[in-house]
Amino acid sequence: LLFALAFVLTGCTGSSMDPSETVAVLDDTTNIRLGEFSLMLRYQQAQMETYYGSMLGGGIYQQEMPDTGEVYGDTAKRSQMEEFHLLYALEAEAPNYQVALTEEERNAVSEAAKAFLDQNTSQLKKAVGAEQTDVEHLLTLLTIQNKMYDALTTDVDTVVSDEEAAQKRITYAFIATTGTETDSEGNSIPLTEEEKAERKAELQAVLDAAKESKDLSAAAEGKENITSNTITYGADSTSPAENVRAAADALKDGEFAELIEAESGYYAVQMVSTFDREATDSQKETIVRQRRDTLYNEKCEELKAAHTFTTMEEALAKLQFSQTFVLKTEQ
Repeated sequence: LLFALAFVLTGCTGSSMDPSETVAVLDDTTNIRLGEFSLMLRYQQAQMETYYGSMLGGGIYQQEMPDTGEVYGDTAKRSQMEEFHLLYALEAEAPNYQVALTEEERNAVSEAAKAFLDQNTSQLKKAVGAEQTDVEHLLTLLTIQNKMYDALTTDVDTVVSDEEAAQKRITYAFIATTGTETDSEGNSIPLTEEEKAERKAELQAVLDAAKESKDLSAAAEGKENITSNTITYGADSTSPAENVRAAADALKDGEFAELIEAESGYYAVQMVSTFDREATDSQKETIVRQRRDTLYNEKCEELKAAHTFTTMEEALAKLQFSQTFVLKTEQ
């Protein structure tokens, strides 16, 4: 269940608002409360301020977008209004897919809403502008969305062949030929050709040892300047680098490629398995999930298009960003 909004906030208080005011209307019949919209908006604002505030500076929602000059908070409101269009369309369509909350789920929603209200100060609740009914209904919408994902993707093709999902497993060792030291202006000092040749010789020695021991990972372990990793990849993978994958594709199980030169350094590669069963099965799950996501998004667009959605701009404009909200950390 998506009880993600059972959150705790702390922050500066702002002016009070009327949570019962209509901020949008679905199909000219279903009114969407400003308090409910504000609750979701402030939660997302709190997430942004908490996780990115230190990097981007305080008051993120008051900052102007560099490409449009629009205040980020206004961009966030428009984006959330699109999300509410979808949430309400899914709620309206839920009966057609036999989707409804169980009694246990309804009780959990009510308890989560009460917990949220109990955990925040009266000043903060006034600034957020959400009442019990707003918290409960928003959690209900999110729960329905979660259940509708399954209902809308029941027809997805779950059959994926080994060939389509096939994954190979390789071990590679890498040594960089880019300099790590910087000049007085902070610019990277490139290695000399002699230093690059020394690096190449270091990796060649590791590769020679690996050919003897049949284990590149062990041969590279503890070697200065050299990093090694074991990864899986398939036909649609974009990493490691294309020339590394091309060299690996020519190998049989246990074989080694000759040193591969890349823009940033040299690679040594050992083919561990040309068909990794575990990674292939995991990739099958990824492919099915991608198919589900694609189908879900397509059907969501169809459902949104089947319902009119009108925004009350005057009500929406009342949600300003003079205050900052952040998630309260556990003491």
